[in-house]
This record gives sequence, structure tokens and C-alpha cells, in this order.
Amino acid sequence: MSFDELFTEGFTRTVRTLVLMGSDRATAEDLAQEAFGVALKKWDDVGGLDSPLAWVGKTALTLWTSHCRTSGRRRSLLAKAEPLSTSTAPHALTTSDQRIDLVRALEQLPERQRETVVLHYILDQPVSAIARTLEVAEGTVKSQLHDGRRSLRLLMADTDAHPIREGGSSEPHRK
Repeated sequence: MSFDELFTEGFTRTVRTLVLMGSDRATAEDLAQEAFGVALKKWDDVGGLDSPLAWVGKTALTLWTSHCRTSGRRRSLLAKAEPLSTSTAPHALTTSDQRIDLVRALEQLPERQRETVVLHYILDQPVSAIARTLEVAEGTVKSQLHDGRRSLRLLMADTDAHPIREGGSSEPHRK
């Protein structure tokens, strides 16, 4: 795969991932462009990888995390996210309301669950690629996907569900 093919195939998906992580569209495009710029500079190494797109995705997520730390705040997903294009999203939702509900639900997931869910279901990454991207065991990815699906199911079924606490539990805290 050439760099041009990688860029053509992956830029929109990378931007969409960053938007679902909480970025506004302009910042997502800037960060995706920066991630692809790093890939181009390191193309001799990146081009030889099994999945250069996974490497770009990991770089984009790292840039996003850094951006969040330096800005000191996360922007609201609902206010900033643009609807997914039905022509480019592999599992595009059919109505604007469904998209908004999904974005709201994703916003409530702990960051690691949100990362794994977005990488797996939006970018169609296999568990093994996600594990390499996030530098965790495959079992951890499977656990995060399981917890993320359970949390999303609760959040999407009941808009008044309790906020998801770090660690993935949606159950109210009991003493």
C-alpha cells in the first residue's frame, strides 16, 4: 500500500474516530492531518507494518489525548460532533436522532471503553489490531468491548440511565 492509498482510505475514518472521541470537526481534521504527516515522515518504517492505518489511528488517539491534556477540557460531543455520513460509515445509523443518542451514550463511556468501541465498531478494527494499537492484551480489549456494549445497551435503552462511572459500571453506588 502506498502512502497516497493509505491517506485516501484512512483520513475520513480517522477524522470520524476523533469526532466520536469528543473532538470538534476542525480539531479532528487537524489531528488526523498531523498523524498522517508523522506517518509520511516515518513512511519507511510505517509502510512496512501489517496495518499502517492502525499505526496512524494510534498516533491520532495519542495526539487527541495530548490535545485534551493541554486544553484542560473536553468539548461536548453533542455540541461539536457532526452526523456520520451514511455513505462512509460502515454501520451508519438511519436517523439523526439515533446518531445524537449514540454520541450522547459514547460521551458517557469511560475513555478506554469509548476507544475500543469506536475502533471496533466504527473503524471495523479486529480485536488483535485494537490490542496492538492500545498496547493492551486482547483479553482486555474483549472485556472493554463487553463492558462498552453493556453500557451502551443500557444508555441507549434508557436515556435516564445512571451515568457510567469509571470502570464501566452503570449501577448506582451502594454502601
